[in-house]
Amino acid sequence: MIWETLQGTFRIAKWRGIQVAVKTLEEELFTDEYKVRAFRDELALLQKIRHPNVVQFLGAVTQSTPMIIVTEYLSKGDLCAYLKLKGALKPRIAVKLALDIARGMNYLHEHKPEAIIHRDLEPSYVLFCVHL
Repeated sequence: MIWETLQGTFRIAKWRGIQVAVKTLEEELFTDEYKVRAFRDELALLQKIRHPNVVQFLGAVTQSTPMIIVTEYLSKGDLCAYLKLKGALKPRIAVKLALDIARGMNYLHEHKPEAIIHRDLEPSYVLFCVHL
């Protein structure tokens, strides 16, 4: 599976026997100083955070092209796709999910030495590793 964003290309790959998500900054983007800086900033941020409700950083390649970031792959999709397919969540599941999201966001906001603010939290960015 491959999907593209303004910040790079994502692929699913195998690494050390597990499926992972690989974000690639393609070679043609290396001339865009802003995108290279944003990629390196994202990497620096991911290296600092560890929380069960935030996607886990696993590794990176930055000394050759293409540059890549490897994170855990959450195979059950995102909340937006789930809601489109299944409709509203059961109240019990909605509360558990809201608490999990709040725990992850609180961790980011309380991160030291600087708070991390997720500027565009929306259902398509809420990923799952288990069925709801």
